[in-house]
Amino acid sequence: MDDDCRELANRLFALATAMLEDATELAVAGQSPRLTSSQLANHGQRLQAAALEIAIVAEAATIVANQGINRRQSPRKSGS
Repeated sequence: MDDDCRELANRLFALATAMLEDATELAVAGQSPRLTSSQLANHGQRLQAAALEIAIVAEAATIVANQGINRRQSPRKSGS
């Protein structure tokens, strides 16, 4: 994996970490016994949206990493 791909993958994982921390705060807030049903539903929807966004970032990190694997495994053509 070249340095640029590695840096991008690392940044995507850092972004995912920050997003997970935010989602954790949301999930903890959703445990409050003082929330109304409407507020709980809102927290659930926000948590679901956060999870989807995290999945997208994780997928991007996987794609970047797989490109690094594919480049390393691909035989280079002579003259390249």
